[in-house]
Amino acid sequence: MEERLTRYNTLTIIMGYIPVVFIATYIMRVATKTSDSSYDFPVGNYLVMLILMGAVFAVADYFFIGAYTNGGSLLVVTSIVPLFPVIASLIKFVLTRNIPNMWQLSGYACAAVAVFLVAKGSTA
Repeated sequence: MEERLTRYNTLTIIMGYIPVVFIATYIMRVATKTSDSSYDFPVGNYLVMLILMGAVFAVADYFFIGAYTNGGSLLVVTSIVPLFPVIASLIKFVLTRNIPNMWQLSGYACAAVAVFLVAKGSTA
């Protein structure tokens, strides 16, 4: 699989999974839609924030996939994914000076196990 995907450029891979993301998003929206009127689509400042967050994730996906398609090791690139919550928690700690709780520490342990399993599986 790794060898097949390396011949495609970053945008081709992203364009391949965008329809899947849209379909999954639509299904989740329909499945969780309630009669509560406060659950409507964001407007005003919340819509701007949503668009900015979407742009940040699009740029992050581009660089994430680009790291792989430009010769990056699949092990290194895949190991980045479980570390997202760890980095987010560390940023929260730096900004708020709140010590991580047991749930966050458990998440760190799960991330470490995930990276170990990815590394172990790639050597097999």
